[in-house]
Amino acid sequence: MAKIIKVHCTGPEHHENEINLDDIIGDDVVIYGGPIATGRDLPARVVRRCEICDQGKVIITREMIEENL
Repeated sequence: MAKIIKVHCTGPEHHENEINLDDIIGDDVVIYGGPIATGRDLPARVVRRCEICDQGKVIITREMIEENL
């Protein structure tokens, strides 16, 4: 199930962008008999272009991802 969060861009009008966390995190891969993973390897920060304007960037931090998982 997709988890959508809303993040404002850094442009002058602060447009609201919908970000799908599944696209940021990616899929989990489970390998039977392999080493046990202790947690997800979340990026410290992801920067994307604003969907509406050309000036703004959308910044998603690790804390924002963790809050919404």
